[in-house]
Amino acid sequence: SLIIIKGAKDVPVPEILPKRAVMWVKPTVLPRSVASYPIGMKPILPEFLVDSTELNAVKSRLASYEHMQLPWMEEYLLAMGEGENRLHRKQWEFAVIAQALDRHGKLATGKTGLGFAVGLEPLATYFAKRGARVTVSDMPMQQGNQGDWAHTAQHSDNIDKVWRAGVMPLEEFRARANFRAIDMNNIPSDLMQGQYDFVWSCGSLEHVGRAQKSLEFIINSLRCLKPGGVAAHTTEFLLNDKVTHEDTYLNFFTEREIRDWVAVIESMGHTVLPLEFAAGTIVNVDALAEHRMDDHIQLMDTHGTRRLIHTSISLIIIKGAKDVPVPEILPKRAVMGERPSGSLAISPSAIVRPRHGTSTGSPPILPEFLVDPTELNDVKSRLASYEHMQLPWMEEYLLAMGDGQNRLHRKQWEFAVIAQALDRHGKLA
Repeated sequence: SLIIIKGAKDVPVPEILPKRAVMWVKPTVLPRSVASYPIGMKPILPEFLVDSTELNAVKSRLASYEHMQLPWMEEYLLAMGEGENRLHRKQWEFAVIAQALDRHGKLATGKTGLGFAVGLEPLATYFAKRGARVTVSDMPMQQGNQGDWAHTAQHSDNIDKVWRAGVMPLEEFRARANFRAIDMNNIPSDLMQGQYDFVWSCGSLEHVGRAQKSLEFIINSLRCLKPGGVAAHTTEFLLNDKVTHEDTYLNFFTEREIRDWVAVIESMGHTVLPLEFAAGTIVNVDALAEHRMDDHIQLMDTHGTRRLIHTSISLIIIKGAKDVPVPEILPKRAVMGERPSGSLAISPSAIVRPRHGTSTGSPPILPEFLVDPTELNDVKSRLASYEHMQLPWMEEYLLAMGDGQNRLHRKQWEFAVIAQALDRHGKLA
């Protein structure tokens, strides 16, 4: 409901809706209008359509074309044997992890690192070339979806497979690196003794399970670090929806999950480098890659009826002074109908608790709306709610206007709040 009191005089109509900040994009890569998107597909959410700031700063951030084209990106890629910059987000992940560790002085003789699910990525060889000693790992061959990774040449099971030819001699790499098979959901206790200067994972934590499992992995990876050590992780970030895509093997996380993780991690005394949710220039949807091997910064995936546009995000974390007990991993969110005893009685059958997967393509209630209405008897512009609907005056108005008893129907709510607003302002006389 919108309740408005007329001002002293009529004035010229201003611009109807204020202009919102829109990223600068080249006309050839402007996103299409909402109306022209395929069925089941949403456009990029407007909060991500902004340009990156402080591109050379080490931050936790989204991948973007602007960031990818900085000169130091290709310098790192060439040094690690990855070749020229192809504007591919996997290369972006390699370079931002290397930059974060390098800027914090972790890639040097005497430093030690631990990599998770490294597969055939070039980082371990590059870190060893810089002088660090590294423990590299991948999931045990008999476990989970390792067959899929092996089939796509992304899985490793020994130190020689991890080595990137042309970066450093194999014998030197063997001297500075060792391999262990590690389940990211069950990191061996001997590795979580705070002995490493840095840890990393590159596009892996989205495969360990749902959002809570991913956060548990991040927290456990921090237990492997010395105080002041650096964790550099990259994962999937969903650009066109507020509803996380979750399954047991592949997840696309939203800003909500990322901010939840950061809140928990920082409550434990660690520092997450500033988050920047700036996607920069977005490619026309028609041009989006649909296969991870194609060069891309953003990617489109189809899952059932949902077409998801996603990219990568980096999380750079500085280990705090000590390990503390893990708090409740993900904060409980206010859920409609969960209230102390003695409050307004609402039949449990009348409450629909929002949850993921309520129906195909149907998102849950946005968390910012999962709050109880306040000052229920006041005249306000407000949303309809069960709590408001059950006030005694609601039925009084409904009976007086011949609409019968209160059926907890929002159209009755509209009738009653309009009548109440006009009545309270003395207009029904």
